[in-house]
Amino acid sequence: MNPRRILASVLLVAIILPIMSCVFLRLHKVQNQLKSFEENFELNDEGGLTLVFLNPVLKSDDMVWLMKNGPYSVKEKEREELWTYVFEKQYLLSNDENGEYDIPVLMVMREDMVAEITFPERFLKNLSIPLLKRMFSSMGDADISKLKKSASSEFKGDNPDEIPKMENIVETLGQPYDTEQSDKSTKFTYLYYLKSDVPVSGSNDFEFKTEFVFSKDDKALQKATGTIRGLSMSLDFSRN
Repeated sequence: MNPRRILASVLLVAIILPIMSCVFLRLHKVQNQLKSFEENFELNDEGGLTLVFLNPVLKSDDMVWLMKNGPYSVKEKEREELWTYVFEKQYLLSNDENGEYDIPVLMVMREDMVAEITFPERFLKNLSIPLLKRMFSSMGDADISKLKKSASSEFKGDNPDEIPKMENIVETLGQPYDTEQSDKSTKFTYLYYLKSDVPVSGSNDFEFKTEFVFSKDDKALQKATGTIRGLSMSLDFSRN
C-alpha cells in the first residue's frame, strides 16, 4: 500500500477512536441513568410518545454519529432545534403498506444536547406509559459486553398480560421484513433505512434492525432486540 495512504489511514483511526470512546461513554451514562428512571426521565403522550431527558447527556453530534447522517429536516424554534429523522421500513418482497409504517422520530435539541425524543402516536396503542417505564428501568441493569457491543437485560414486571403479543407488534409496525419459524418460537425481523436526499435509500450504510421472538404456543413476546450502528440492546420477557 502507498505510504501516504497508510499514514492517512492511521491518522483517520487516531481521530475516530477518541470520538467513538466519548460517544460510548455518554451512552453508558444514559444506561446508568435508566436505573433511576424517575429522576432522569419523563414519559408523556403529548403529540406522540415522548421521552424527556431531565439531565441530558447525549450531544447532538452523538446523534449524528449514531445515525451516520444529519437529520432529514431541521426547524429553528426560539432556543431549540427540532430535528426529524424518518426510518423508512424495508421490504423483502413487495411493499403494499404505502409508507404507513415508516417511523418519523422528532428530536428536540437544546444547547446542542438531546432534550426530547418523540415517536409516533400509534406506539401508545399497545404500549402503556407504566409498561414503558418498567422496560426502560429494566435496561438500566443490562449486562454490557464491550467485545460484542451489546447490552442485555431481563424485563422486571409483575403482570404478563401487559406485555405486547404478536398481533400487537404487527398492529404497530406492520408486517415483518422476514419471519423465521422453529419448533418452539417465531421470530419477526424489521429493517429500516433512513429517509434522505440520497438517490438510493440506505446508501449511507445506516440501518436499524429490530427482532421480536414469540412463543409459538400463545404468541407471547419472549425477547426484543434492537441493533443500530453495530450496537445491540435486548430485553428478555420470557420469565414473566
